[in-house]
Amino acid sequence: MTTQAKNASRILEAVHETAQDLHQAGFIDWHRMQHYDALCLERIPPYTSERLENSSPFVDIL
Repeated sequence: MTTQAKNASRILEAVHETAQDLHQAGFIDWHRMQHYDALCLERIPPYTSERLENSSPFVDIL
């Protein structure tokens, strides 16, 4: 992780914590809190069909 990514992560963590406090105090509704929650989710990397085929958790039984 680069220094810039670490700094952004710390900033998002602080923003999310503040939003949680505001939500608990009644200043932010549930819907708005969901937006702040989404900011802190990790990005899902793009998957190719080949990668999905090769990493299937199912085994052909037949």
